[in-house]
Amino acid sequence: PSYCVVSVGGASLEVVKSYIQHQRTPPSAKQINQSIKISAKSRELP
Repeated sequence: PSYCVVSVGGASLEVVKSYIQHQRTPPSAKQINQSIKISAKSRELP
């Protein structure tokens, strides 16, 4: 695993914990479909 230490200004520890925990959740079906659509559009560009 990798670790990074940064300053978060006035954010509470609970906000930082929530942010970190949500980074570890797998993408939803909606997010996957959006990514596929964006990828397809980028391939259509000249």
